[in-house]
Amino acid sequence: MPDRNADQEHCVQRYEAMESTRDRLFFDVEELEMIIDHYLERNEPRRAEKVLAFAKQLHPASMDITLCEAVVMMALGRLSKALELLDAIEKVEPYNEEVQLHKAGIYSQQRNHRRSVEHYKRALDLAEEGLDDIYLDLAFEHENLEEFDDAIGCLKNALELNPENEAVLYELAYCYDLAGADEACITFFRNFTNEQPYSSVSWFNLGNVFAKLERYEESNQALDLAIAIDERFSSAYFSKARNLLIASRFEEAIACYEETLVFDGPQAITYSFIGECYEKMERFEQALISYDQSIALDPEWVDAWIGRGVVMDMQDRVQEAVLALQHAVRISSDNTDALYYYAAVLARAERYAEAFATYEKLNLMEPQNLDGWLDHADLLLKLKGADAALAKFHEGAQVHKFNVRFRYRMVSYLLQAGREQQGLLELEEALMADHAAHVQLLEHWPEATKLPQITHLLELYRR
Repeated sequence: MPDRNADQEHCVQRYEAMESTRDRLFFDVEELEMIIDHYLERNEPRRAEKVLAFAKQLHPASMDITLCEAVVMMALGRLSKALELLDAIEKVEPYNEEVQLHKAGIYSQQRNHRRSVEHYKRALDLAEEGLDDIYLDLAFEHENLEEFDDAIGCLKNALELNPENEAVLYELAYCYDLAGADEACITFFRNFTNEQPYSSVSWFNLGNVFAKLERYEESNQALDLAIAIDERFSSAYFSKARNLLIASRFEEAIACYEETLVFDGPQAITYSFIGECYEKMERFEQALISYDQSIALDPEWVDAWIGRGVVMDMQDRVQEAVLALQHAVRISSDNTDALYYYAAVLARAERYAEAFATYEKLNLMEPQNLDGWLDHADLLLKLKGADAALAKFHEGAQVHKFNVRFRYRMVSYLLQAGREQQGLLELEEALMADHAAHVQLLEHWPEATKLPQITHLLELYRR
C-alpha cells in the first residue's frame, strides 16, 4: 500500500527544488493537492496560495483545485471568497459532501450556527464514511446554540456508529455537564460501560461525574477501573488524586500525583497540588519545595505563588508571604484567591490601608465570596468598631442574607454595636434556620453568653 506521507514529502521536495532552480515541472492534480495540504498543515497559507496559483495554471478546469482554492481562502480568512468558490463547485458537484463540510465550517467561524447545522446535516446525507466525526461537529454547533439535548442526540448517534471514538465520549460527558444532567450522564455511562467494559474513557467520565456529585468512593472505583484498563491514563490518576486530597487522604493523593509525573513528565500544576497536600499535612518545608518546583517549571503559575505565600504566612514569615502573594496578584490581578490571601496577609503585616483596598476589590469582583466579607468586616471591627463592620456587612447582605454564617456574624456585630433588640430578632431568625450553628456566634463573640436574653433564646429554640 502506498505511503501517502512519503509521497507527499517527495512531491514537496520536487516542488521546492523546482522553485529553487526556476525549472517548470509537471504535477498532476493529486500531487498539487498534497503539496497544498503540506503547507496548510504547517500553517503556511501564503506558501499554499503560491502553489495554488501554479496549480491553476496547470489545471485551470479542475474542480479539485477549485476546492483547494476554497480551503486556502478559508485559511487566509477570506471567508466570503471561499463561500463563493464552494457555491460554484456545488452547482457542478451537488453531491460533494466536502463542499457541505467546508460551508458548515465557514458559517461556524462566522457564528452563524443555524446555517452551519444545515450544512452539516446535508453532509450527513451525502457522506459514506466519517459520519461519527460529522455528528461530533454537528454536536458542537448545537452546543453553541445551547441546544444540549440535540447535541447529546448527535453524540449518541456518533457512538452507535463508532463506540471507540474517544473524542465523542469526552464531548458527551462535557455536554451532559453543560446541560446540568448529571444523573442522565451516570445512567448513560453505566449502560455504556456494560456494553463496552474496556472503555477507559467511559469509566473516567463516570468517575468525574460521581466526583462532581461528591460521591467520592464511587468515583474512585470508576477511576480505578479506568487505570486498570489503561495504566498510563494520567488524567484518571489526576482525578483520583483530587478526590483523595478532598478526602484528606494526602499521602495517597501525593502518590497518585507522582504517578502522573511518570507519564507526563514534570508539570507545574502537579507540583502545585503536591505542595497543597504537604501544606494540609503541615509539612511546610516540603510544601515550599513543591511550590518552588512548580514555579521553576512555570514562573507564572499563580496557584504555586499563592500556596507559597499561604505557607510562609503559617510559618509567621509575614513579610515573605506578602511578597509571594503580591507577586501572585501581579501575575493574575483578577484571581480572587490571590486577592483574598493577599488582603489577609496585608492585615497581618499591619498594612491596613492596602488590606482594605484589596478587600474592596475582592468584594466587588467576587461578591459571593463570603469569607471575603467576613474577614473585611472583622478587620473593620478591630480598627474602627462594630458600626463600621455593620455598614460593610450590609453591603454583602443582598448576596448572603440567608446564609447561616452570615446571619450569626450579623448578630455578633449588632450586639457589639449595642443594637440589642435588632440583634435578638436576627438571632431568632438564625436559630430557626440552624440552631446548631449558634456556636459560630459564641466563638466570634464569647461575651454573648453573659447576656441572659441570649441564653434564654438558645434554650427556647433548642430542638
